Amino acid sequence: MANLVLMPKLGFNMETGQIVQWHKKEGESINKGDILVEISTDKTVMEIESTCDGIVRKILAPEGETVPVILPIAIIGEVDENIEQIYKEAMSQLGMSEISDTEQAESSDSSTTAVQPVSQETEVSNISNEPFKLTPRARKIIDQKNLDTSNLNIQGTGFQGGVTAADVEEYLERNSFKITPLAEKIAQDNKVDVVGIKGTGIDGKITKEDVLNVLNKEKDSTKEEIALPVAPSDERAIRQRISYSGMRKIIGDRLSESKFTAPHLYFTTSVDVSYLMDLRAQVNSAQETKVSINDFIIGALIKALQEYPELNSSLQGNEIIQYEDINIGVAIGLDSGLIVPVIRKAQNKKLTQIAGESRSLAEKARNSKLLPHEYQGGTFTISNLGMFGIDNFTAIINPPEAGIMSISAAKKTPVVVEENGEDKVVIKPVMKMTLSVDHRIIDGMTATRFINKVKELIENPFSIIV
Repeated sequence: MANLVLMPKLGFNMETGQIVQWHKKEGESINKGDILVEISTDKTVMEIESTCDGIVRKILAPEGETVPVILPIAIIGEVDENIEQIYKEAMSQLGMSEISDTEQAESSDSSTTAVQPVSQETEVSNISNEPFKLTPRARKIIDQKNLDTSNLNIQGTGFQGGVTAADVEEYLERNSFKITPLAEKIAQDNKVDVVGIKGTGIDGKITKEDVLNVLNKEKDSTKEEIALPVAPSDERAIRQRISYSGMRKIIGDRLSESKFTAPHLYFTTSVDVSYLMDLRAQVNSAQETKVSINDFIIGALIKALQEYPELNSSLQGNEIIQYEDINIGVAIGLDSGLIVPVIRKAQNKKLTQIAGESRSLAEKARNSKLLPHEYQGGTFTISNLGMFGIDNFTAIINPPEAGIMSISAAKKTPVVVEENGEDKVVIKPVMKMTLSVDHRIIDGMTATRFINKVKELIENPFSIIV
């Protein structure tokens, strides 16, 4: 029996997935457990296994295509199985137009021959009242750009010649609709299709005057007054436009929600790390597994969270939930954004285990190989920018957690110490750390005691490892 392969929902916030690579081609056999496809989420790239045996009869989404979760991306069935009905069902779910009468007639001639995709070089035929078969994302882009589909000459590379979002974006890039920012704003505000406008600017760029001329002609024909925005005195040159989507948008949405929903309260202290550095050197000289300063700080956080479980909690509805397990999130900056892999049940692990797991998770994060459970379920987060020489910074709480600790660089600092009843100035490595807490859950006194406990542990590091 033929089966639809659906875009999996690999995380709570995942709405779409992008096809990175198909490991099987149409017509190839596949066994349950074999790698079928690689999917890129907003956080990572994952290999998806087949859940059944059979033949890959149809690939419904090409490499590079973005598909909403739980929509079909492929069909697996028997070699001689009629998949016409399940194919129609898949096309309907994808929001594509029905196949043409000719294609239906061809498919009905043989119950054992599956409908073949149209060649990418074949001109897309008119179907119903639209010249294209559009994926939902392609339709969205066309609507946003106010494009008239009757004036577009796009060849689809999607299934059955369907036009994908990538096809529309490539068409816009190729035809370049070179247009000044002000002209684009006027066109969008007045729903002017820029496709038919001949630009009079440099290299054929469409200027505001070009758009205004179109509007004036429309005004003359309709005798309606059109309100136009006032042009600024100059226009800023744009280097490039980058889509605010994917990981970047998720980070922005989540941290905006955190910043403007949870009232943040900040506590900063300076910590003498001279003893910590000495102990780390001794520990690393005595064993193969190397432990970083950050690993020691995580160890201090674990002990402090056990003493102050109020920080190991979250606010959910009308309940404050305190967690038994301490799942430490370690913020890692990537070129594409920020991700926070989680060391689970950290209270049960030795410092060397934390060090090994931290390195492994960081490596997976940089290679986009994290599994969903490896970056979900954190209860408290640490963000360390010390390796970049940052003197001090505050971090936004990673929702729905109650707090986050930001760690800055250890700098040689003059410190006043007392020796034999006299004050002396000595140079010591001192770092600043700042605790951000959700003031709805944590009050100032509890936060003060917590950060002072972390400081005490770091300045007396033997207590971390015993």
